[in-house]
Amino acid sequence: MSKRIFVIFQTLVSMGFLIWIFWRQEFRDQIWRVLAGADERWLLAGFATAGVASFLGVLRWNIFLRIQGISLTPWEVIRISFVGLFFNNFLFGSVGGDVVKVVWLGAKGYSKFAGLVSVLMDRISGFPPMLFLSLIFLPKWLDWSHEFPALKAVPFLMLCYLGIVSALLIGSMILARSGIIARLPEAPEGRNSRWDRHRSRVRENGKKAGVAYGSVVTHWRQTLLALGVSVLALLSHFSIFYCCARAFSLRIPLGEFFAIMPVVDFVSALPVSLGGFGIREEVFVQMMAAITDAPKAQVVSLSLAGALLLMMWGLFGLAILPSYRQAVKRTEGH
Repeated sequence: MSKRIFVIFQTLVSMGFLIWIFWRQEFRDQIWRVLAGADERWLLAGFATAGVASFLGVLRWNIFLRIQGISLTPWEVIRISFVGLFFNNFLFGSVGGDVVKVVWLGAKGYSKFAGLVSVLMDRISGFPPMLFLSLIFLPKWLDWSHEFPALKAVPFLMLCYLGIVSALLIGSMILARSGIIARLPEAPEGRNSRWDRHRSRVRENGKKAGVAYGSVVTHWRQTLLALGVSVLALLSHFSIFYCCARAFSLRIPLGEFFAIMPVVDFVSALPVSLGGFGIREEVFVQMMAAITDAPKAQVVSLSLAGALLLMMWGLFGLAILPSYRQAVKRTEGH
């Protein structure tokens, strides 16, 4: 029930922002003119770039799968990755695709814990590169904050958030590798209270976490490779929206455009709207005002087009969803 209420809240937030943005008939007319004059070549380039970003995500998850000792065929990794992408894009939840991946691995007979760690590492491996790029763009943000005081707090909040998440990630790996949780004292013989059973589960999960995280540290070359892939995926993601900007006749220096993208992604990823729609467009409008005097209609168009190009690749997952279900049922039948 609470999940439904939360989804309704996200939908209302997105609808509220979009209605506010598109309220005036004059602005809606401007949007149609901008869309009608779009350069199809740049939109096609944006679509191709979205595909590159999607396949880089597939490659990164495959690296973490192999670190956990899970070996799948290339087609299996592609199939489950795009089914997960479909669930993330269209079924109201950014973690729905992660659940699909873990269920698939469990149905194939692999350790669900190892699968969960591979998915978790795949998801959070984007934080260190985002933090790195944010530090590079920090001087630019400081310059903009003098002209637009309303933007001053957002980049620093984002850096704090990314820094805390990265620190927690490193801390959890150190904790798991230290074996402290696994060395918790066992319950006295003959005792089987609820607390004792809970403590036993914590010890067992601690051991599994130590092994799983230990694999990430032991295979540090592969982990660094995955982080490198994350950097490329992140830059590809930024490039999708840059292609859309060019499609709508917005000529902005590449470096300045990339500088606003971490802030846009950070705010739109907050779980207060449906897929970031509405909020992403408003943040784009505010951030783009710092680097260009382009009409609002062009900025909103590039934001919506970039998000839709990403979602289009999720439709590939819908096309192969039946084969995913058949494979899971066939495996569970054995």
